[in-house]
Amino acid sequence: MKKTSLLLILLFVFASLSHAQLISERTDGKVVIGADVFTDISTGKAYENFSLRDINQGVSVYSMFNFKFEKTPHYASVGVGYTGHNFYMKDAYLARPYDDETVFVNVPHDYKRSKINTNYIDIPVEFSFVMKDKFKITAGFKFGILVGGKSKYVGELLNDDKTLYLKANRINNLEKYVYSVILRAAYKSVHLFVGYQFSDTFKNGVGPSIKPISLGIGVRPF
Repeated sequence: MKKTSLLLILLFVFASLSHAQLISERTDGKVVIGADVFTDISTGKAYENFSLRDINQGVSVYSMFNFKFEKTPHYASVGVGYTGHNFYMKDAYLARPYDDETVFVNVPHDYKRSKINTNYIDIPVEFSFVMKDKFKITAGFKFGILVGGKSKYVGELLNDDKTLYLKANRINNLEKYVYSVILRAAYKSVHLFVGYQFSDTFKNGVGPSIKPISLGIGVRPF
């Protein structure tokens, strides 16, 4: 299932980007399609019995409608998109994802993977400042609506050489809405970006404090 979902996302990204420049040209730059890949660094308080991996990869795809300012190359944009975050836990797993309180249990044995996945429909609003027709600085805000959360653990629990596959398709205590600020620096169609989610991923008091900083690279027509 994971491979199928990843394949569908990649196919959507490649299909969208293959037509992105054509769409941009036909709409006179008013409609653009873009995609980002990134890693998350948590800035929340450390949870009592686990920490996150240094690299927590994620992906984002979106479409934006541009509102150009008169007599300047600058413009504002509003759009819709999808973002998927993956938070990889060190030496712990989510034991009771459906309970009212989120419980993580230490894993002193061998394991292959322990992660939480969150998925959002995004509404981004951005302001872009174009310089010399090649460079662009973009600052903006993104409002995310939770559409799914999952957890997965692959490894031993009893130190008995038995590999278990534990998967939950719902996590009870995720926040329904998240808010982020974004800064991009672009050269032609390629940009570097940083995002900061200043709202918690989990509800206050019933889960870990995860407020990721996202660092990544993306593409969209200039």
